[in-house]
Amino acid sequence: MISKLKKAERLESKDTYYITEYIWRVLIVSKLILPLLIRTNIKPNHITIFAMFCVASSFILLYLGHNILSGILFLIYSIADHTDGMLARLRDQSTKLGHWLDYICDYMAWFGLIILATYVYHISIFCASFVAFALLFHQQFCKHFIHSKLKKLNKIYRFGLKKYLLERGILLGIDVSLLAIILSISIFSLKFELCFYTLGIIYLIDILYRIIELYHNIKLNGGG
Repeated sequence: MISKLKKAERLESKDTYYITEYIWRVLIVSKLILPLLIRTNIKPNHITIFAMFCVASSFILLYLGHNILSGILFLIYSIADHTDGMLARLRDQSTKLGHWLDYICDYMAWFGLIILATYVYHISIFCASFVAFALLFHQQFCKHFIHSKLKKLNKIYRFGLKKYLLERGILLGIDVSLLAIILSISIFSLKFELCFYTLGIIYLIDILYRIIELYHNIKLNGGG
């Protein structure tokens, strides 16, 4: 079942996971949640709507000063965010509506928290802009430029620590699971600026590494 639940956009032929993604998708969703959901009439879009409810409730609680409950609901949103897509692939129920609902839910969670933290907890505009730019740029640049370029190459070469971990089924970098965990930590601790700057720096380092990796791959594949 795990192979069927693999993300379609992955470049590697074998199952690979980010560490936090493995915890969310394999240890929690695949082993604990999906076996229960598969026996019900609950559809993937129902899970996405539930995730939206968790995000909205998390923000209301954070605004009211209940940061612990808010952080817990944000983590539940993250788990639900993985569950809807995995359930859709398992049942072959993927739809354009589901894709867009998932997209809206994620951006509502990520950027909604940045806006709320800026308004309620008075983090600096520079900090909010920095993490928002890094997050959005990473999402769009890596997906639409770097990823598409790598897919066109005859062979993809990995290097250093990334190669070592990949041979063991582990991806090096940041994914939505780690993003949600760091954002949840920012809610639990109310250390928004520290967590936001940390996120932004991680994203920029990951982008730089991917650019270098793409450049070397183009050269090794006979490019300019």
